[in-house]
Amino acid sequence: MIPIYTTDGVPLANSGPIEEAWPVWIDSDSIGPGLDQLAHLARQRNAHAIVALKITTYWLSGGNVQDYIPRARHVLFGTAVTLGEP
Repeated sequence: MIPIYTTDGVPLANSGPIEEAWPVWIDSDSIGPGLDQLAHLARQRNAHAIVALKITTYWLSGGNVQDYIPRARHVLFGTAVTLGEP
């Protein structure tokens, strides 16, 4: 698992400079598994961390009033980064 931070950078004293950065995002019905999927996407390109994590929630509902059962969906997005030597 790679670390995920809500800050704009990696908040560790000896983390080294960011060498490469790219956006990652996932649409999920649950935040926990969504974080795992987001980390998996970042790991596929050898990221060391994800920074600036944001979560947006939206609601889906059925087609008519009788079927109205709202369901929450979450969009998780952040910036995957690779770090250089400290």
